[in-house]
Formats: sequence, C-alpha cells, structure tokens
Amino acid sequence: RLDYVATIRKHTKDWWNRIAASLRRTDARELFNQLSAKGLSVGHQKKMKIVINRIFNFGIEHGLIRGLSVSPVVGIQFDKVEEKKPEILTITEIKQLLATAKTLDHPWYPVWAMALLTGLRNGELYALKFSDIDFDNKVISLTQSYNTRTRSIKCTKAGYWRTIPISSELEVLLKELKLGAGKRTEVLPRLSGWDKGMQAKVLRQFCQCIGIPSIKFHTLRACFATQLIRQGI
Repeated sequence: RLDYVATIRKHTKDWWNRIAASLRRTDARELFNQLSAKGLSVGHQKKMKIVINRIFNFGIEHGLIRGLSVSPVVGIQFDKVEEKKPEILTITEIKQLLATAKTLDHPWYPVWAMALLTGLRNGELYALKFSDIDFDNKVISLTQSYNTRTRSIKCTKAGYWRTIPISSELEVLLKELKLGAGKRTEVLPRLSGWDKGMQAKVLRQFCQCIGIPSIKFHTLRACFATQLIRQGI
C-alpha cells in the first residue's frame, strides 16, 4: 500500500485536483505519454498501469468512486519492446566475486557466499539463526524473514517453511561462521546498513570495482537457481 501511494504521488500530479470519476482513458493515455517522454521504460509504465488499476478497482468496489464502472487504464496498450538481457552472472563471474571478496576479507563476503550457496532472499539471510541449522542431517530449516521496512521479523514471503540442503561448500562456510560468531545467535554478522536495505548498493559498487556486471542483490538468488538448472536439477 505504501509503495502504491508513493508511486501515485510521484507520477500523477496532474490528476490530484480532478474528481476520480471524471478521469477517462484519454487522461490515462496522456499520462503514459508524459511518462514515456520523461524516459520511463515500458516495463515501468506497465507497473504504473497495474497500480492505477488496482487503486481504481478498490475505490469502485468499495463505493469510494461513484459514477465510474471501470478503471481509466483499462484497454491501454503499450508498444512491444525488445526484452533486456536478464541480469545474471556466469559461473566464472560468480567465482571471481567470491574469490576476490574472500581475498580482500570483505565484510559482506559471507552474506554473498550464503546467498549464492542457498538461494535465500535478503530478508531470509538476515533472519537466519544457528538454531535453524541441522548439521547432522545437513539441512537448513527456513521459518522466518526480516522486513526492512518495519524492521521486524516475519514469516517467509511464501508464508510457509522450507528446507535447504547443505552442500559441502556451504557446510564449510557455516562452520567457519559458527566458529567466529561468539554469542551471536544469527548466522550472518550484523553489517552496517544491512537492516536499512543497503545490501544492493554495496554489491553493485563491489561488482563495478572488480570489473564484473553490476547486479542487484536479488540476482544472487537467480544465479543460484540458474546454476541448479544447468546441473539438471
């Protein structure tokens, strides 16, 4: 909801003094023309369409918008554009990322390594505790995640528990982390800015410095999945 409100406030200023029911498809087309002129991608505009559509549907269904039966963005079409190449690292680039980070003793190395060896989301990595790890059966029980917006622990994104097998490489990393954790109950160190969502910025900057594609943090999860697929899993 907060994201929807922020998006609408940023991009629909010309609509603010209009009665909601007076807005028509021509107004929506003009809005998207303006967004296109500002350089917003078609993908971004499609997301805007979804947000506007959901807000209007909510207003109409709850009687907050009267005299309008459908959202003004219904029927709006966008020109097809060539899809961007997916943001992903090759196995060589993954090895370079980890090897360089480990050699430099980069504080984020264990986080990046855990992400690439488990496929866990950012919030899941942050919330992971040693009590979730079963070294005897070599599995991680994932039960919770961290919400950077509310600064609180919550359930996983899908809302259910799942288990992650521990590979030999991951087992070595986990034992090293446990050895150096002291009284810390969380598996990964509490890094500056991580609880505020700075993980993407740190990773992008490091990738640029070592000469590999600059990726967002969530791409580490995609890298993990891609390697599984290439191994026939």
